[in-house]
Amino acid sequence: MYGSYSFAIGIFAVAYWPTLPGCSAILLMLALGILSFLLRFKIPAWLLWGMCFGVYWGHASLAVQLPESLTPSDHLVTGIVQGIPVDDGHPQRFNLKVLETPTLPELRRLRISWYQPPQELQPGQVWQLKVRLRRPRGSVNPGGFDYQAWLMRQNISATGYVRESPHNRHLDSVTTIDSWRYQLRKFILSSPLDEQSQGFIVALTLGDRSLIAKTDWDRLARFGLVHLLVVSGLHIGLMAAMGYWLGASLIRVATLLGLQGNAVYGGSVAALLFALGYSLLAGFSLPTQRALVMIAVAIVAVLLNRHVSRASGFGLALAGVAVIDPLAVLSAGFWLSFGAVAGLLWLVPVAVNLSRWWRGIQVQWVVFLVLWLPLVFWQLPVAWFAPVVNMLVIPWIGFLVVPVCLLGAAVSLFNWSMAVYLWSIAGWQLEQLMTLLGTVPMPVWLPVYPHWPASFSNTLVLMLLAILLILPNGFPGRWLIAPLLVAIFYLPNTNPYPLSLTVLDVGQGLSVVVRTSKHTLVYDVGPAHGRQFDTGSAVVAPFLRRQGVNRIDRLIISHADNDHAGGAAGLNYLIPAEDVLTGEKLEDVDFKARTCRAGESWQWDGIDFAVLHPHNSAGQGNNQSCVLLIGYGTERILLTGDIESLVEQQLLDTLQDLRGPIRVLLAPHHGSKTSSSASFVSVLSPVHVVFSAGYRHHYGHPAEAVRERYQSAGAVLWNTAEQGAVQFNWVSADNLEVTNARSDRPRYWY
Repeated sequence: MYGSYSFAIGIFAVAYWPTLPGCSAILLMLALGILSFLLRFKIPAWLLWGMCFGVYWGHASLAVQLPESLTPSDHLVTGIVQGIPVDDGHPQRFNLKVLETPTLPELRRLRISWYQPPQELQPGQVWQLKVRLRRPRGSVNPGGFDYQAWLMRQNISATGYVRESPHNRHLDSVTTIDSWRYQLRKFILSSPLDEQSQGFIVALTLGDRSLIAKTDWDRLARFGLVHLLVVSGLHIGLMAAMGYWLGASLIRVATLLGLQGNAVYGGSVAALLFALGYSLLAGFSLPTQRALVMIAVAIVAVLLNRHVSRASGFGLALAGVAVIDPLAVLSAGFWLSFGAVAGLLWLVPVAVNLSRWWRGIQVQWVVFLVLWLPLVFWQLPVAWFAPVVNMLVIPWIGFLVVPVCLLGAAVSLFNWSMAVYLWSIAGWQLEQLMTLLGTVPMPVWLPVYPHWPASFSNTLVLMLLAILLILPNGFPGRWLIAPLLVAIFYLPNTNPYPLSLTVLDVGQGLSVVVRTSKHTLVYDVGPAHGRQFDTGSAVVAPFLRRQGVNRIDRLIISHADNDHAGGAAGLNYLIPAEDVLTGEKLEDVDFKARTCRAGESWQWDGIDFAVLHPHNSAGQGNNQSCVLLIGYGTERILLTGDIESLVEQQLLDTLQDLRGPIRVLLAPHHGSKTSSSASFVSVLSPVHVVFSAGYRHHYGHPAEAVRERYQSAGAVLWNTAEQGAVQFNWVSADNLEVTNARSDRPRYWY
């Protein structure tokens, strides 16, 4: 039993290694594993073998990625469109399974954007395309989503975009499962159902949640119901249960008619087929694969007539998931799914003598406690009302909505009108659910975020408290732990440093978070890319949550360019700012903002803030950027937005009179050659200079001449494109600690 756990732990451990050992180290671990096994030390043996597998998988995955020396470069590629292309008003994005790459080493799969395809992109189409490719790479921020690891888990060898070329042409089309999924999606979207119902039905049937409106998505999240509208292990498990019931029932009916059959075997086979079919229909995503492995372990044991204990089955499922997805341990979904299963397995012997209703309450309570831990660690919202809501809604969605959606998909093959009728029944139910959720008073469903930083040690404390809370009834005083767990969410959060500044990695853009002991300021919010992604909600908000920050005292948008202001609406929706200053008027935002004007100053917790520019609101563009000076003792920090040399010269008189040196300078305009003039650099003589830029972006920031200028002035240079988020923490006015995300959290794929 313990061998499967050791094997899985060995694989998952490699996900946290900064580098991968070479071939000799792999052979040594393999030999030590064999020796340990022969000496009957089986747990260390399986652990070493798991590490060998994890290292092998890592090397194999990196070997098929585009070489760094070819980033970026243009190539002619032939491939087949996989999955359902995403079109959210920006370029269409799709995966291309590589069939031929004459000028490249063997690649597996490409993640491609196409701005103006000449025809509708469909799964199964074979294209020859001229593409500009890059090695997979993503932003690295504390508490942020590891996009690079996600690409690796998806077997993506390179990312890029299609370039204009006479060689771009559609060669052929083949029929795949994705082709049928795409046609089914078109059928649903062409039905007379309203857009909300269409979005929900597509999500529940095909696993495509891109059509769910943001307002609906946020409402579901606040009730802790997002998992019900995304095809996950819960849905696959429900389909397996339904398949088992149907298969066993048919066998029983057959036996009544004089035929022979085993209801348990028949039900098990039907359960596996139902689970596999739904997984394929939903795109065979990693979450569905995890669920399928868990179900397969249980069903294979039944079919082989082998007794497998709960712990052994759980371990085998864990090892199976580790083999198909060695980086799964990095995702919240892994911990949520296995946590829920672990809670249910623990509850089985405890709840066997309980009534059906009380058993249901116990299930929701234990699952809520178990899932609470990864929710806290990943700074996801915790809705206190979620256990009650889930107890009522899970059966509703699982047995009355999902089966109707899937039945409609099956019927659509031969009777379009009947399929629409079935989908309308499912849509009506979902409409009633959303209406019902909208009537619940806000204080009941308002999600709670913890007010303390998420860390391994803090989560470990919570885990121990949760374990004590679910101990058997004989444990004295265990219910006293419940109010302690609740209180943790409302503990006051203070910054351990009197002043800290973080330049986040938002690609080609800018976002800075400044924290005093009790206040938080955000300067710029990075770009938005299409309707579905912006760095305000995807990078800045998760970072603040990770720090335990649930309030922004002041938001400053230097000017209106997308790379500085694009994420404003997304951030303000998740964490509203009490006060907003802007250098230029913002479009398409639903919050009020004041004009940033030179002369405004304030003090927070002994830290001074002063706006140096602009002096009026008549200007526009880069030189209208709001310039902020921060002072702590004799230390000075200058945040410059995108000002160019003209404004730099205007600021020199003010900056020459500073009482202290510029300790940290945010390089104007990302290090563009139009800024950081020689006189500006000479007068400031900054100690640290930070460039916020995209990795090998076509703008070429920072310019080489600008880098040399700062280096000649003796500055230490930092670049978010190379180091990820850069953090400056002042222990005291004369004691500065500097860290960066890529060094603090090294991974072998960086």
